[in-house]
Amino acid sequence: MKTLEEFENYYNKSLRTDLVNLDARRKRVVKRFLITLFAIFIPSVAIFIITGLHLGIAASVIAFIILFFFWVRDKLFVKDFKEQVINRIVYFISPDLTYDPKGHINLSEFVTSRLFLTSVDRYNGDDLVYGKIDRTEFRFSEFKAEYKQVTTDSKGRTQTTWHTIFRGIFYIADFNKEFSGSTVVLPNVFGNRFGFMKKLMGATRREKLVRLEDPDFSRQFNVYSDDQVKARYVLSTSLMQRITEFRKKHKNNVYLSFVDSKMYLGISHNKNLFEPNYLRSLVRFDVLREYFDDLVLAVGIVEDMNLNTRIWTKT
Repeated sequence: MKTLEEFENYYNKSLRTDLVNLDARRKRVVKRFLITLFAIFIPSVAIFIITGLHLGIAASVIAFIILFFFWVRDKLFVKDFKEQVINRIVYFISPDLTYDPKGHINLSEFVTSRLFLTSVDRYNGDDLVYGKIDRTEFRFSEFKAEYKQVTTDSKGRTQTTWHTIFRGIFYIADFNKEFSGSTVVLPNVFGNRFGFMKKLMGATRREKLVRLEDPDFSRQFNVYSDDQVKARYVLSTSLMQRITEFRKKHKNNVYLSFVDSKMYLGISHNKNLFEPNYLRSLVRFDVLREYFDDLVLAVGIVEDMNLNTRIWTKT
């Protein structure tokens, strides 16, 4: 895996110069946005305060939207940023990896993981990375799944609200042991003092609660499996330690499952990791480092989980 020092050298020798033009485009977008904001909204607010006319505000909003889409924004900026920045960072980490900015994990794969049993009514994703590290094939992308809730009030009016099932990085890798069935590892949100809640949370699952001997692991996770023996085969002592250490790297929830010789992993977050920030310079190393760190963390899961160590018949 590439080190931060190697990336800084790559940034100084190759990336930084090429980012100057891209950053100039970012600055133009910000400048046009501010010009439009002051030219339209400030006078409109003044008119509204003085006269109380709502029409002026409505007209200003419409004018701002039109100007934003036809003058302010740079339609190709995000696309070019991903091609010139994210794609090159992915290739720098490993030339065996491929980056598809519009691709994402399939819904069928998300459902197969059995991490989330709620039916998905709407989903989207982007920034797919896939390839092979040593002997392990894997892929991950940003992914968001939602379900809808329709309510009707006393007057017969319906309202649809959307609720997030999962949002974050969703990861799929070839596991290093051959097995069938499913073992699911979920965050232990209630702690060990509420053992009945663990059983209640698994009531809708075909998998049953598994009690493991690792106290540190059990404090952080609940494990459910359709085979108690296979669960212990999959979750070796060393893997539980690696999962525990991996969890310490993340502030948000981590979800894992092992289904038919594949590992599925979800890392929840509420931001777009690989999108440009218009308010931050693209030629600053600390900004580029954040993209590098996020990608290294995702690609490094193969090493974190020791997936390249093949067990018995797995090749």
